[in-house]
Amino acid sequence: MQYPHMLDSLPSNDYGGYTFRIWTSNWFNATLEGRQAPEEEQIGEPINDALYTRDKLIENKYNIKIEYEIIDDSGQFASRAQRSVMAGDNSFDFAMGDMMNVTKGLAQTGAIYDFNEIPNIDLTKPWWSKYAIRDLTINGKFFFPTGDISPRYLTSQYLLLFNKKLFNDLGLEYPYQTVLNGNWTLDTFKGLIKDQSRDLNGDGVLDKDDFYGFAIETMTPFSFMMGCGEGLSKIVDGNPVLNVYNDRTMSIMQDLMSFWGDPNYMLYPRNYSTYDEVPVFREDRALFVAQTGTNILLFKDMESDFGIVPLPKYNTAQPEYYSYCQPWGSVAVCVPVTNADIERTGTIIESMAAISRHTSTPAAYDVTLKTKYSRDDDSEAMLDIIYAGSCYDFAFIYDWGGIYNTFVSIMNRGESFVSRFEAIEGRAQAALENTINAYIEAEN
Repeated sequence: MQYPHMLDSLPSNDYGGYTFRIWTSNWFNATLEGRQAPEEEQIGEPINDALYTRDKLIENKYNIKIEYEIIDDSGQFASRAQRSVMAGDNSFDFAMGDMMNVTKGLAQTGAIYDFNEIPNIDLTKPWWSKYAIRDLTINGKFFFPTGDISPRYLTSQYLLLFNKKLFNDLGLEYPYQTVLNGNWTLDTFKGLIKDQSRDLNGDGVLDKDDFYGFAIETMTPFSFMMGCGEGLSKIVDGNPVLNVYNDRTMSIMQDLMSFWGDPNYMLYPRNYSTYDEVPVFREDRALFVAQTGTNILLFKDMESDFGIVPLPKYNTAQPEYYSYCQPWGSVAVCVPVTNADIERTGTIIESMAAISRHTSTPAAYDVTLKTKYSRDDDSEAMLDIIYAGSCYDFAFIYDWGGIYNTFVSIMNRGESFVSRFEAIEGRAQAALENTINAYIEAEN
């Protein structure tokens, strides 16, 4: 396949055979792959082959050789990159590591460039996430750029799967049209899952062997709040501030509390372990399950058909649907301050991101998610909506004073977060200020 128009729109430079070095990871977790770098040849796997094609186009366009170093352990990734910068050895041109473990550490120690300062990058282009720019600015600077340059951008969004067989059995309409009409709200969703729970084995206890309207995992309540348009923090004048005592946030939390943790609505096992919710949904024992896009892979062999919808809005006044991107799945481009030719690096990064939109993004989106795992044309339209509303929150990435972990722990037990927040607010505020100060000090 040829991309002459796309290539012609990019700058023309000859970099004389330069070996362009990228540090990255092809690992998501022990169960799921998160490929970002291709093998040395095409292997018949869509994302790999699209990345291979992208890189060949870039290499030929700029007369360079792209060389990857794969570091799948995120802790090792972060420490190696930090040591490289401190030693001034210029061992990589840029890195793509997860926001939670790699980007955060490098950014707050001054090891990487403010992305706004890198020449030849245009953050207004559609291949960069506009909500990452909105939600992840600190000390007036932006260190967390993400978008089409990584296939993992399209698998980090939180979404809902619904079981079509169960909807048919119960005579329920699929929620697609409700989404399209703008009426997919928290109240609408709550009405669908209410009183669906059933004690299947007759032991008098509702547990993970029974039937539910909704099966969840640990981060679900936080993602639902983000879907309603509020997080535990927000950006004001270029820095994060706590966002709990906001009237709208308080109202959302109160409405979530009206059903969250109630076994008549949902399953959250008392002793949750990884992917407890998966067999419940696979075995037709839940109407809905909440997952990230990557985890759709866990249901690819499910016998019953499922559909995909975005997280619900808070109410119909909310202008769009929002999809929280979890930060260990989301990756950011990190350019070390030791970089010897920042203009060349900016050109290559921008070109890779632009061409990715026509190569690896269609592979991750159209082929892998839309065709291979999702089961119908309507779900494809839902994915368009989900990706359009991708959003982020520093409160998860930094967990100031335990604010994120306290929130999900309290909510999943069906208790009030507000009273618990009063006890940690001072600690959370101090930790937030320390984070901002770390960025200020790193700059000096």
